[in-house]
Amino acid sequence: MAVFLSWLHLCCLSVQVREGVKIEHEKKLSTLQSQEYRRKDDTKLDKTKASIQKLHSLIIVTSQAVTTTSSAITKVRDDELAPQLVEMCYAQMNKFHEIQNHIVQQVRGLVNRASTGESTSDLHRLATRDLEAAVSAWHSSFNRLIKYQRDYVHALYGWLKLTLLQVSSDNPQKDHSSPVAVELTAFCDEWKQALDRLPDTVASEAVKSFMNVIHVIYTKQVEELKIKKRAEAYSKELEKKATALRNTEKKYYQSYSMVGLALPSGGHDNDGQVFDTRDPLAEKKSEIAACRRKVEDEMMRHAKAVEVTRSMTLNNIQTGLPGVFQALTGFSGMFVEALEGVCRRAGSV
Repeated sequence: MAVFLSWLHLCCLSVQVREGVKIEHEKKLSTLQSQEYRRKDDTKLDKTKASIQKLHSLIIVTSQAVTTTSSAITKVRDDELAPQLVEMCYAQMNKFHEIQNHIVQQVRGLVNRASTGESTSDLHRLATRDLEAAVSAWHSSFNRLIKYQRDYVHALYGWLKLTLLQVSSDNPQKDHSSPVAVELTAFCDEWKQALDRLPDTVASEAVKSFMNVIHVIYTKQVEELKIKKRAEAYSKELEKKATALRNTEKKYYQSYSMVGLALPSGGHDNDGQVFDTRDPLAEKKSEIAACRRKVEDEMMRHAKAVEVTRSMTLNNIQTGLPGVFQALTGFSGMFVEALEGVCRRAGSV
């Protein structure tokens, strides 16, 4: 391949030099015509004619260089490039055979396993985020793989068509094809058409849909964690208020005992004496009761969120993942079938 690229580079340089000389040659011819029309002296005419002769010689030399390099490129095309392309096609077909078999094994290995129903943790959330990123990269890589293969074969076919024409100074359209070159060009044309017919959009959309499903699961996990943190915050607040109330009650009741008073009971003592029935801690107890209800509500919301996340994860993974593998299995099978048809054509190359 390095030799092939070197010949291509040398051919391009030779063509550029030859075209530059041709342009200069045309300019000198125009100058000579102008001088002859104006009847310039013979010295100037001779000088211009000498320059034209020199340029004409350079055109011949550079044209020979172009012919030599193009002939070398043709030889490399027929003797080295042709078998390499056929080998590449077969290798690609065998690779997709292996991928197809691997996918089938993965699909057979999918098992519907019941979840324990545990709540989502930060580790679960991060794992889901990483999975979404991995599937997104998978989707992009798949699209790039198909695009680059098509672009490569299209460019190769276009170049092979150009090599069928000799870059010659005497006859630019002179046929420069060989039986191998004609068959190789037809082979690449069939390869190009086979790639263009592949329904890669179906497989690509299947991967993209699965990526979107994972994103929805990730969103539900984030919501669940928010509810969990809110419930934990309310629980801490309840515990803090309950502890403060117990400490206040302890100090309050101790102060009653120190002065010899009974606790407010909302009734009469044994002597019939009436006490203050208003509880000075009633407001705090009411706040604690309200806080306890908030904790219970948030715990119920969290339990429901756990169930929703668990159900969505199981259902979407169990239905979405096999669909992705089935789409890729179908695409891989069609890819192999298409390449098999192209490789049958390779027998004549």
